[in-house]
Amino acid sequence: MVIEFFFDDAPNHVDNFINLTESGFYDGTLFHRIIPGFMIQGGDPNTINGDPNTWGQGGPNETVNAEFNSIQHNRGIVSMARSTDPNSAGSQFFIVHQNSNFLDEEYTVFGRIVTESSFETLDKITAVQTGTSDRPINPEQVRISKVTVVERSNISNILKLSEPERTGSIVTNMPEFAVFENQELDVKFTVPVGWLLQQPQKSSEDAPDVVAVGPKVDGINPYISLTVKDVKGKTIDDLITAKNNILEQAVYQNQLEILSQEKVEENIYQTEAIGDFVAVDDTSLKIKFIETMILINEKLYTFAYSNTVDNFDNELSKFNESLDSFKILSQEIPEEPVTENGGGCLIATATYGSEMALEVQQLRELRDNILLQT
Repeated sequence: MVIEFFFDDAPNHVDNFINLTESGFYDGTLFHRIIPGFMIQGGDPNTINGDPNTWGQGGPNETVNAEFNSIQHNRGIVSMARSTDPNSAGSQFFIVHQNSNFLDEEYTVFGRIVTESSFETLDKITAVQTGTSDRPINPEQVRISKVTVVERSNISNILKLSEPERTGSIVTNMPEFAVFENQELDVKFTVPVGWLLQQPQKSSEDAPDVVAVGPKVDGINPYISLTVKDVKGKTIDDLITAKNNILEQAVYQNQLEILSQEKVEENIYQTEAIGDFVAVDDTSLKIKFIETMILINEKLYTFAYSNTVDNFDNELSKFNESLDSFKILSQEIPEEPVTENGGGCLIATATYGSEMALEVQQLRELRDNILLQT
């Protein structure tokens, strides 16, 4: 199959694909998901010799931010697969078998196949027998033996194709954050777009009221949470003492290592720590978290962020953005009405089924992989 690239529409995706190709990343991988009349998907390193149950879950360490464009997902178009996070494209790609315009402007188109034999191969792949999860019954029929980068002038049988069809709309970059507002909690703050926002039923006063769960990386989902608690009559120093008593028990049991503790402002206290835990598959996990306690009007607002140590810094800016945007609705100064037409951003919520009462409990749930399946 021969693919031509759309450098102008998706320069970062094209560079990513070329770099992976030149490193041999795609050699030996499969088209692991085959749906006739829709598309074929490949590019997962897990398909080289991994468990079929892991096909579709693999990729490189780095991801590429979305470059959504107006090119339509017509037959032969090559587009990048991703998770619910728009900025999660890695190595997996798909080739459209039959026009699938419901994908337009939702996935990054970065190329198309351009030879008659390429279209014939596409049709042959969609004709193979498939089983569970649209996987090929005989993987060797759809294994990619070698991928190389060549100059266009070295391909003699390129079809004379017109410019790719476009939707006609102007595609703007998606915002990185959306606003979450809850009148009952009397709070407003931003959450990362693409993260699953959940409002669990509180099982205790220390359980979170809002949780944003990010896309899984290295088998672990990062999360940002907010817990709101009535603490009538207590000072910030009272709350710090109570918190440290809990943390000291975990430190004594070698569950936690306190990295830093700081009274950022008169009513704000921040703790950063690391915990070593064993996952359900017996692999060792080193989890890092940061927690910020904010005391306002006899209510304690606790923001927390947790991730693996290796990936902690990658999403830390998202936590800081959420924290910096935090507002108490009842304390906001009303704005003058705006007559211009404006848009909004809706955030879907889902039921969150596990408790994250205290820091140790949070880390235990990371270990047990309860919280992290999204």
